[in-house]
Amino acid sequence: MDQQFHIGQIARFFDLPASTLRYWDEVGILTPHKNHTNSYREYTVSDLMTISDIIFYKNLGISLQQIGAMEQAEPEEHTRLLCGKIEELERQQLEIAQRIQKLHNHLSAIKTLNKLRQCPFSPAEIDTDCIVSFDLNEIEKLRRYIENPYLYSRVQHSDCLAIEHRGLTVPRAQRFAIPSDQILWERSADSRYIACLVQESVPDDYRSNLPELLSHIQKSHRTGTIISRFLLHAAEDGVVYDFYQTFVEILE
Repeated sequence: MDQQFHIGQIARFFDLPASTLRYWDEVGILTPHKNHTNSYREYTVSDLMTISDIIFYKNLGISLQQIGAMEQAEPEEHTRLLCGKIEELERQQLEIAQRIQKLHNHLSAIKTLNKLRQCPFSPAEIDTDCIVSFDLNEIEKLRRYIENPYLYSRVQHSDCLAIEHRGLTVPRAQRFAIPSDQILWERSADSRYIACLVQESVPDDYRSNLPELLSHIQKSHRTGTIISRFLLHAAEDGVVYDFYQTFVEILE
């Protein structure tokens, strides 16, 4: 007679709750012998193999219902099931890769913020080619913003800081698919910029330090267009700010 194991032994051996083993019995994918005297479940070596197989397929993400049907399934059905699971995992893998990239983008924004604090008013290459207008009721652009908030930019001019235009950055390759009346700014090859860290106090009606920064730059330079790229929404000394990497065009 095969060696018999009780449910507690099996639970400890596989590091499974006894309730899980009982549930597998209830749904019919594991059918241990029941002692007629006390109705206790008695597991054999064959049951150990069955449990091992169930755990193997569960670790692949296959449902109990699918596992239960596999024994009666033909090889072609196994192929369809496993190929379908591979496609599902590849989709999840892509989603995870995209999430990781977004986390890297967020960390990169923080590194840029810290660099601007350490080296304010440094000459810089602007990190975008084209900025297009952006209204919150433009659903497609709003979706792009949700995917990557760091695309959000603002365009101003030194002569009139009160006028600002909200926009999204786009690669130059996409510029030709955008109507000209939506183009707020395009990079010129001979333009020069100084970068600084702009912060807007959220509780103080978004008061910005841009005027002070611009005044400092204008002591030694004539200035033109101002491009602000969103970096971070965070607190500093108990005050919540929106932080921007701001590029000030140098004209002379």
